Amino acid sequence: MVLITLTTDFRGHYLGIMKGVIKSRSPAAEVVELSSEVEPFDVKGAAFVLYSSYRYFPRGTIHVAVVDPGVGSARKAIAVRSKNYTFIGPDNGVLMPASKDDGIVEVREITNWSLFLKEVSSTFHGRDIFAPVAAFLASGGRLEEVGKRLKKFEEIEFFKEIGDDGAVACEVIFVDRFGNLTLSIKKEDTKLDEVEIKAGDRTYRARRTGTYADGEGLLLIVGSAGFYELAVKNGSASELIRALVGDRITINRT
Repeated sequence: MVLITLTTDFRGHYLGIMKGVIKSRSPAAEVVELSSEVEPFDVKGAAFVLYSSYRYFPRGTIHVAVVDPGVGSARKAIAVRSKNYTFIGPDNGVLMPASKDDGIVEVREITNWSLFLKEVSSTFHGRDIFAPVAAFLASGGRLEEVGKRLKKFEEIEFFKEIGDDGAVACEVIFVDRFGNLTLSIKKEDTKLDEVEIKAGDRTYRARRTGTYADGEGLLLIVGSAGFYELAVKNGSASELIRALVGDRITINRT
């Protein structure tokens, strides 16, 4: 039995159809919904979700990520083999932080039309291309059969700069449903305690705490994925400092 995970920015019958296609073509495959809570078009947020989650699944798991604003355009469909996993999705960078973290072995463009559904729409490649290719691989198909190897592909880099004076420039890479802001810096990048946060033309004070329940005001914590987060006890940091995915944040020690 092979496990297939799905990460998308859509839900409802669209997600159900993808599961149906996979089970129709690979009945023994187990399909797990990793997340359908990614914000619409949020490729960087989806990349973070996949990066922070992939390693908790058994070796050999096939991770499918379909956050695909360019569906139907000239963007490629790709399959990536890493040391322990396979990643399938659009060539827009969504797969790369996780794939590179595990160690990329090869990347292939998905071009073998015989693996797709009979009719391929221009708006639902999750159903027509990615799901059937995942099912093919789950049933023992070889990655070499999906298409030619690629040497160049789109990548996503989480922006961060750490100055000699300890000042940090970073970005918001994920906002969860509680309004906690995941930043693009990890605890091993730099040690932060009492800090000044600048978002746009607004400045805030924040202090390092151990949990979401410690203290009042804007809190700085290390989240479960090892990245620094901004949070507010029983509130929303996103609403407080008016920040969303992609917004730049400057952090200075106080």
